[in-house]
Amino acid sequence: MRCPFLREAQVKFCQASPFRKMIVRTLGQPDHERCSSPDYVNCPAAKQHHEDHPSMAHCPFLTESLVQYCSAAAVTKFIPYSESALSRCTNDSHRYCELYVALAHAQADAADPAPEAPAGNTEPRRSPVPEHLYFSPNHMWIDLDRDGSYHLGVDALFATVFGNIDAVSFMTAKSVSRPAAVLTVQGVDLQMVFPTPLLITRANAQLRSHPDRLAADPYTLGWLFEGTVPRNAHGHPDTTVTNGLRHGQEAQTWLEHEFDRMSLFVHEQLAHHDLQGQPLLADGGGFSDGFVRHLNRDEMLHLFNEFFSPYAGWSNQS
Repeated sequence: MRCPFLREAQVKFCQASPFRKMIVRTLGQPDHERCSSPDYVNCPAAKQHHEDHPSMAHCPFLTESLVQYCSAAAVTKFIPYSESALSRCTNDSHRYCELYVALAHAQADAADPAPEAPAGNTEPRRSPVPEHLYFSPNHMWIDLDRDGSYHLGVDALFATVFGNIDAVSFMTAKSVSRPAAVLTVQGVDLQMVFPTPLLITRANAQLRSHPDRLAADPYTLGWLFEGTVPRNAHGHPDTTVTNGLRHGQEAQTWLEHEFDRMSLFVHEQLAHHDLQGQPLLADGGGFSDGFVRHLNRDEMLHLFNEFFSPYAGWSNQS
C-alpha cells in the first residue's frame, strides 16, 4: 500500500535555463504560453542555445515529466516517476517515515483520544500488537513487505521494561548476517540479535542521536534495521524467514503472557533485593515502566538473559 500523502503531478521545465524550475500543470493554465507557441523564438534563454532541428510549434527546450511528491512535507520536492521504485512512499515502508508517523498519530489521537491513566497507576503498558508484524522469541519483530523489503526492531515488552535507552550501536552493517545492535542502559551493553540472517541495507542512524525513540515508538520510529529478504527459485521473496515467529492473535496472546511472566519473574527473582528505596512492584504485582534502572548490573543481565538474549524463549515456545 502506498503512502496516503504521496501525490503525482505533471510538470514542465526549461532545459535551457541555468536554474531548473518545475512548474506544475493545472487546468487553469493557458494552453499557449510563450514556451508552447512559436513565440518561443523571442525567449532570451532559447536564443543562447542552438538547436539543429527546432520545432516551429513549441520551444525545443520545453520538457514535460511525471513526478511524485509528498503533500505532508513542508517543502515540496519533486521526484521523477522513474525513480519511484526506490522510494519507501510507494510501498508499506512508508509506515516508518517520520512525517507519516507524526501525522498518523495526530489523526488517530484526534479521532480516538487515549483515556488518562488513573492516578498512581503503575501497570505496564500493553499496547495492541500490530497485525502485520512477526515476533521472535527474544522479543524482536520483523515487518515483511510483499516486495521482499523488511524493517525490524524490538517489541513493546523490551521498550516497557528498559524505558529510555542511553545509546544505540549497530554491530552489523550492509551485509547478509543476523541483524544485531547493542543497546546501552545504565552502562550495561545489551546485545539484541535477530535469529535469521538477512540482507541489511540500512540501519536507523536516527537512533544514535534519538535513542529514546526505541521506547516511545518501538513499532515505528524505533525500528533498527531495514533491508531485503532472499528470493526463492520462482523469484518471489522467501517468506520462510518468518518460520518459527509468532503473528497475529498468537503474537498478541504470547506477548500478554510475557508481560505476566515478567511480573512473576520480578516478584520471585528480584523483589527481595534492595532497590535504593524505589518501589518496584505496584498493587497486584505489576512492574513499573523502566524498572531495570533500579537494578544492579548482575540483576539486569539475569533478566536480559531470561527474556531477551539471542537464545531466550526458543525452548519455551508453545
